[in-house]
Amino acid sequence: MAAFKRSSELLNIGGSIDLVDGTPASVTINLPLSTLDREVFVVTDVQMDTERIFAPAAPGVNIITYSVNKTKESVLSIADSNCISTGGVNIEHTAGGQMVIQQFRTPDESSTGVSADYLTVVATPNFELAGSYATTAGGTANKSVFVRLTGFRAVASADLYAALVTEELNQ
Repeated sequence: MAAFKRSSELLNIGGSIDLVDGTPASVTINLPLSTLDREVFVVTDVQMDTERIFAPAAPGVNIITYSVNKTKESVLSIADSNCISTGGVNIEHTAGGQMVIQQFRTPDESSTGVSADYLTVVATPNFELAGSYATTAGGTANKSVFVRLTGFRAVASADLYAALVTEELNQ
């Protein structure tokens, strides 16, 4: 018997967070899961985007970082097993007038959306979008981060469901 059985077609679940300069934040995004039926969300793809951030007018740094997590409410790296995806943009204006722009998002691949091909499994009925935005000057306009998780609902075996929920809640 398979560890989980697909119970829906592909779904797109979206959300966003509004970040205030200098104040880390997170938001909980609900998943359409039935815990009584041991449903899990099998994530096949993640897309993330931010509002454009601009280079600082004077020497300094503008940086926005973000992550989609199973349960944790802070920005994580992909090395943390609770992290589904992470990304960020760092724009530095050096004293010599040079601009340095670094941008990353991990994972940067997509899956096919079939049962044997997925990025992760979320067993709790929600996930977290966490972010942080900071500028050297401070007090700039808020910036938003957007996420879309694509995946499908599946019914997990009792032992797998118990293990997945326990792992997520104990991280």
